[in-house]
Amino acid sequence: MAFDAFARRRRLVVFISLCILAFGVLTYQVRSPEQRRIGAPGVAVEVVLAPLAAGLSRISDVVDRGWALITEIGRLRVENRRLTAEVARLREENVQLREAAQEAQRLRSLLAFRQPSYRTVSTRVIGRDPSHWFNSLLIDRGTADGIRRNDPAVTSEGLVGHVIETSGGWARVLLILDPRSAIGVLVGRSRDAGVAEGQGQPILHVKYLSRDADIQPGDQVVTAGLGEIYPRGLVVGTVVDVTRGEGDLFQEALVRPGADLNHLEEMLILVAEGSQVSR
Repeated sequence: MAFDAFARRRRLVVFISLCILAFGVLTYQVRSPEQRRIGAPGVAVEVVLAPLAAGLSRISDVVDRGWALITEIGRLRVENRRLTAEVARLREENVQLREAAQEAQRLRSLLAFRQPSYRTVSTRVIGRDPSHWFNSLLIDRGTADGIRRNDPAVTSEGLVGHVIETSGGWARVLLILDPRSAIGVLVGRSRDAGVAEGQGQPILHVKYLSRDADIQPGDQVVTAGLGEIYPRGLVVGTVVDVTRGEGDLFQEALVRPGADLNHLEEMLILVAEGSQVSR
């Protein structure tokens, strides 16, 4: 134990002596008129201390680079969060702009629609009948805008249905797909007549076409103008299939509606000229 204590004291004395020697050499060098020459003692000190200084310099460089890297990572994380929020905002803005552009296009198409002897009232869909048995929807215009029962409803693509109920600020429209709906129609190409009935499904069933009627898939079907609801010439849809059984007196056809009745957002109500707006 005494030997270990003596060894530690000796190492301490040697270390202190070296430090004093180095300090003295450096002081001498500063005071010496020939400062560029450090002499043998200075060289000896440099030989001893140079590796230590080089090691400390490398460690300092590593620490500086590490700290710079940590600082850069923190900055990049902050920037990444900012950019993520900006991308989310721009995506939402892009969705809103696309929706506005689509709505503007639909409204331009509606405004371009013209029907002689009728004025048009543009409306928005505000509700749908949740029942699977009936196909009807609510719109945001009513008797205050001159809309009356049996007024036709259309889009720029084709016939939608007709008004079956109305009040001051709303009305209910029965779609042509409803089983209660029946429309006198003509085949646009051949002018053969029939009756298009709703089936509660996306396809209309056209009945009572004469056996000799010239009708094919792809033909356009329009309203015949018979009755008191629909004016003549409104697009109903396109023929997708024609059937005629052996010995049947009539042909039948399936017609896909021209208007997209499952995604209606706006429509026009055709109001006969001269009708009075309720106040």
